[in-house]
Amino acid sequence: MTNQLHAKHGPSSLKNKELCAHWQNRPGSSEAADEGTMMHGAAETGRLDGLNPEQIAQVRECLDAVDELQSEIPGAIRYTELQVDICGLTFGTADVVIIGTNTATVIDYKMGRVPVDDAEVNLQGWAYALGVFDLFGVDSVKVVFLQPRCDLRTEHTFTRSADYDRMRDRVATVIEKAEDPNSPYSPHPDNCQYCGAKATCPALTAKAMMVAEKLPNRLELPAVMDPLQIAEPDQMALALRLAPVLIEWADAVKAHALEMVRSGQEIPGYELKHRSGRRVLKDLAAVWEIVSTEFPLPLEQFLPACSISVTSLEKAVKSIQERGQGAKAIRKLNQLLTAEGLCMTDPDITYLAKER
Repeated sequence: MTNQLHAKHGPSSLKNKELCAHWQNRPGSSEAADEGTMMHGAAETGRLDGLNPEQIAQVRECLDAVDELQSEIPGAIRYTELQVDICGLTFGTADVVIIGTNTATVIDYKMGRVPVDDAEVNLQGWAYALGVFDLFGVDSVKVVFLQPRCDLRTEHTFTRSADYDRMRDRVATVIEKAEDPNSPYSPHPDNCQYCGAKATCPALTAKAMMVAEKLPNRLELPAVMDPLQIAEPDQMALALRLAPVLIEWADAVKAHALEMVRSGQEIPGYELKHRSGRRVLKDLAAVWEIVSTEFPLPLEQFLPACSISVTSLEKAVKSIQERGQGAKAIRKLNQLLTAEGLCMTDPDITYLAKER
């Protein structure tokens, strides 16, 4: 088994790669991913500090379910965050594995708000089951996906005699195609949305060019459409002219689709959703008056929770100056703040803009 932290073809990516062999994980993270990692960590350790009440409820539901599943297996041994080798093809880390006599249960937490595939067909579950079959030599493996936010629990039991070979063959086929650079690209709306390679995908580029060809005032297209393969400056100039056109087209599609739904039309696969607007505190002095009166919060703890707009502060200082003295006052303000280390400038941002 390799000691790498993440497998090239990890179990969680197998479904995506079965849909398109060239699918890649997106780099970086997101708020939802960070939250899921935090909640997984809490479920692993049982320490719930740092979670909000809603997150605590979801994690506790998972922990209770694991205890229940373990109680069904006499003399069971529980492993958490267990790394398993998957038929020498890849490896992965199962959230919980419970081992009994000739049987095992693999449990995976899904803390998101979108249901995952049923355990009977879920490739990630298949991969973990294969790893447990090999590691512990059991005859059957139950795979359980706990999805507290979806109010779902899906499970299926696989047996070595009836399922092992077909499970291994399916996982092996997915990885074999993902390793083959000549495998066909297979664009899929949901799959492409979360792919880290969409910016350089030739299949998506071809579809974008179909759009560009039909736009009014058609632009000249670069000879090479893969952004990483454009080597000539004049060709890059054409690509830079095309990019905002496609972005504007996409924005126009979204705006018109929203109007269609608002007018009563239904668009297959989409629904109108709402989210709360950002909360803004308008009068800092009035806020402090309420906080200081009702809560024992010291001023030195209140101030770090506040944000100051440099531009707004400059305008306020300028507004009380005599005519013609505003610019001088702003310069003095910035000099004083900078000297005390109270105003810092982020690094410059470099970008390309069209020449005027």
